[in-house]
Amino acid sequence: MKKLVCMALSAALLAGSVPAYAADYITKVPHTFTARVGTTEFTKDGEAQKLDVPIYIKDGYTMLPLRTFMKAALGEKSQMAWDNETKAATVAFGGNLIRFSIKENTIAKNGKDLPVWGKMEVKDGRVFVPLRNWSGILQSIGYLMEEGDITWDSTTKLATVRAVEQKLDPSNGLEKPALSGKGAQATYAVSLTTQYDEIEPLGDGYFLAQKYTGETNVGLGVSMGGRENVRYLLDSKGKVLQTYDTGTDNYMEDGGERTFLVGRNTENGFGNGAIDWEGKTVIPFIYNSVEPFSEGLAAVSDKNGTGFVNRNGEVVIPLQFEEAEPFSDGLAVVKKKDGTYAYIDKTGKIVIDAANYRHVESFSEGLAMVRSSDARRAGFIDQTGKEVIPCQYRWAGYFRNGATYASDAEGKNWLIDQTGKRLKRIADAEYLVYADDDRTKPNQQKNGMAMTEEIVNLPDGDHEHVRRYFDETGEISYETYRLKKGLSEGLAPYWDATAKKYGYVNESGTWVIAPAFDAAERFQDGYAVVANEIKLADGTKDVEWGIIQNPNR
Repeated sequence: MKKLVCMALSAALLAGSVPAYAADYITKVPHTFTARVGTTEFTKDGEAQKLDVPIYIKDGYTMLPLRTFMKAALGEKSQMAWDNETKAATVAFGGNLIRFSIKENTIAKNGKDLPVWGKMEVKDGRVFVPLRNWSGILQSIGYLMEEGDITWDSTTKLATVRAVEQKLDPSNGLEKPALSGKGAQATYAVSLTTQYDEIEPLGDGYFLAQKYTGETNVGLGVSMGGRENVRYLLDSKGKVLQTYDTGTDNYMEDGGERTFLVGRNTENGFGNGAIDWEGKTVIPFIYNSVEPFSEGLAAVSDKNGTGFVNRNGEVVIPLQFEEAEPFSDGLAVVKKKDGTYAYIDKTGKIVIDAANYRHVESFSEGLAMVRSSDARRAGFIDQTGKEVIPCQYRWAGYFRNGATYASDAEGKNWLIDQTGKRLKRIADAEYLVYADDDRTKPNQQKNGMAMTEEIVNLPDGDHEHVRRYFDETGEISYETYRLKKGLSEGLAPYWDATAKKYGYVNESGTWVIAPAFDAAERFQDGYAVVANEIKLADGTKDVEWGIIQNPNR
């Protein structure tokens, strides 16, 4: 059975890659519509709109021709059709349809009914709709309105509609990195070569290289290999320190603390275990799963449950739990067989009984996020189990440099400190998450940035997933986020649109290493993995891999 083995490559591409779609921002443009009863006076933002029949009142509602308001609110992109048989008008714009049934007195957008006030009618060959209905119609297509945005002045006989249009604005006014300089040529620790089909950084100037013996690379991100692959332990000069002829191994990956996690076919069948860098077995190949080492222990699982073993493969915490997370700050989260959570120390002793919580996370800077069982709200406990920040948030992250992000029950998003004090309010949005790279290893720095996302319906009939980015200082541009996300050891891989290559810039946006790569990883302990796709003489593709040095170290 073959396995897709592009782990290091995927990390390289994600480190500084250009997204599938560019970041967009929303600009809010207020509009005011006025209609004077008994006249043909209808305006948008003070400008007269075409109207050749008078506005009137019926059953207490201001009646306005559908086509007139449609054109004013939706513009020329909208089209209206009338079906005389069904007595219904349909407004089409973008990919949306709004149907106005005169016979049934209903309004529906894409088949979903909207609230209706008053009674629509056909008069003088035109469809008239009570002005009050435009509150629901406008909001359904992305306008923002609040209670009281439709008003009536009986003295002047003037009806007024206030609505806020949302528009995409790629510029958004946020400061972007001012790229400068050209950068120097990279200094290679290991020159670009097709000798290997993958290189993965292990930290401290060591690397795991792999050569596919089943198949070769067929381009960046689409490399395939078989279980018979050969792996090599390299030092920072590219010297092969160990060769692992893994004809019996289905996979081999970094296990932390100078180990590799391995899935191996043995005489007793397939099992997961771990070896050290010299190839010696440190965890026997008898487990269903093995997790990377953290603070000297690794979580392992078999049919009985999950526990922890040490570097000698000895079970130090019995396999008695349903799940277990890595140790952090001396404690590990475990889920017991009864479905409740607890925190254990390295002897397996339960230090914090978290059975009253629906979900818990690992400790970071002395605090751990917990979620209440009743309201499912998030808060934080300390290492004694005391709830120091009450469970009041819809979402909360981990602490970094004494602060974290949290979203309250009302959808307001905050940067808070370890006492729960709200330091700064950031954009309100339905979703708030940390924007860290999921592939960030424990020994690599996290960027501590947050991302909000909300789905915004636009008046042109389309919708957008709008993302905004924040660091501890407040909102930042997407371009700044891209740079900071890749920043490590003072440099970040960055895409140059002109060269169509990745290079490395510093925090101020100055090119330090000239763009020359198709993929580039962040620096770790002074080194970074880079790659270039090449075309061979027979027209097929291959990938060259290399390791460069950080010029700042």
